[in-house]
Amino acid sequence: MNAATTRRVAVAAALVAAGNILSGLLGFVREPVIAALFGASGATDAFEVATRMPQLVHELVIGGAVSGVLIPLFSELADDDRRLARTFSSLITSVGVALIGVTVVLVALAEPLVAAAAPGLSAETRDLAVVMTRITLPAVLFLGLSAVTAARLYARDRFAAPSFAPATLNGTLIVLALALTPVVGPVGVAIGYLAGAGAHLLVQLPALVRDGVRVTAPAWRGNPDTARALRLYLPIAAGFVVAQALVIVDTNLASRTGEGSLAIMRFATRLQQFPLGLIGSAIALAFLPVLARSAPEKARDLANAVEFKSALVAAARSAFVLMVPVTVILTALSVPVIRVVYERGAFDAAATDLTGLALLIYAVQLPITVLDQIFIAAFYATRNTLTPVLVGVGGGLAYLVVALALIEPFGVFGLVAANSVQNSLHGVVLGWLLWRRVGGFGDPGLWSFGVRVVAAGVCAAVAGLLLREWSVEALAPDGAAGWRVLLVSGTGILAVFAAMLLLLRVPELPMLARLVRDRIARRGITVSGSNE
Repeated sequence: MNAATTRRVAVAAALVAAGNILSGLLGFVREPVIAALFGASGATDAFEVATRMPQLVHELVIGGAVSGVLIPLFSELADDDRRLARTFSSLITSVGVALIGVTVVLVALAEPLVAAAAPGLSAETRDLAVVMTRITLPAVLFLGLSAVTAARLYARDRFAAPSFAPATLNGTLIVLALALTPVVGPVGVAIGYLAGAGAHLLVQLPALVRDGVRVTAPAWRGNPDTARALRLYLPIAAGFVVAQALVIVDTNLASRTGEGSLAIMRFATRLQQFPLGLIGSAIALAFLPVLARSAPEKARDLANAVEFKSALVAAARSAFVLMVPVTVILTALSVPVIRVVYERGAFDAAATDLTGLALLIYAVQLPITVLDQIFIAAFYATRNTLTPVLVGVGGGLAYLVVALALIEPFGVFGLVAANSVQNSLHGVVLGWLLWRRVGGFGDPGLWSFGVRVVAAGVCAAVAGLLLREWSVEALAPDGAAGWRVLLVSGTGILAVFAAMLLLLRVPELPMLARLVRDRIARRGITVSGSNE
């Protein structure tokens, strides 16, 4: 990649990462607030079911289309205002109409849906889940429209507004949960979720206006771009049917392993999703427009697509080197992390130990999962939406085999392990298929790079475990390994990892440092063509 593209991608990644950091920090507030209000209880289980429902529908109808179809398509049309306006108008109208119909039907069927998704819930918890689900389901409409607007803004290199939109959802949810729950009970947090989804859309509208967006009469017929978007999305939709069916199975099985199991999975999942959003999503979204513009029209030309391969390798290497120390922290210090983030109010020490074990099992997959996000973006950029779906189906079958084998002896932790196996297998297989599709990644030093980063991670893990034992004895003799243990051990892990990267001459560390330094020195620079 040339210097201008590198700077543009770096600024875009920084904006997405900043939005993810703010959203994640608010998430760190949101989840402890829910934990303090309800603990690992039936009320939390009910809210988990109520939020899984709209997420399921959102992912099925629009979620995968953002990176899989809309950003690549809008990126191609970014220089043709007329085609972009026509296609955007057709798609956002279609999504709105479809989601209104789906929402009305699902609200009417909330009771049987909850019963089917989580049959193991007690009658009282199930009734609460039905009420919460009817409140949260309309959020699907707001999130769907927001997804289309975000894709258009990303394609035009306007990253700020869509990057910070998730933070508005979390912030609104936190405020209303604290304000309404004492008044209306647990449904207050469901109301907060719905209002947050509305804020997620509203915060992007000023950016659309500044970008001069034009909404024209939708043209569903005779628009080849809309037809192409639908054709590319059909495999994604089929894949999400399978994926969300697995979510329902996962919810069903977890509800049978005892009250609080869904809560344990929720709290641990949110923590491991934070670095995935901060690192994986930020880098994938920042590189996706570049990958889409540099990908050749014909698959056979990928072997000679030098710029495409260069962007792909840069994205993968950066994501991997950033994720390894995070993985070490979340595995070596899983219990202190849970204690610092969650242990207060109704969330007690017993819940901390259980959730810490779940986090450890989830976290081991992170280096492969973050690469998987890059690989998926690369396939989408080459207008191949079928292969990731087929690999996802295979991963789903692997999940079922592992889950059914482990749920009996290990309960909810067997399901957590099955999820980790599923995600890891998806990343490995998709990476191999991508390597074959592009005729090699064009970087003979990749294996050496991977070995050096893993070696640095192993040294950091050893240092972290030793520091954890020392800090527990010296700083927390009562055994309450809290923020002091986490601060000392986490700092040690990062310091040892950075030192080993320098010692082993891994170029990504000084490269990232230069990008940050250049960004600070060029504070007047904005994303090319952006007025945000």
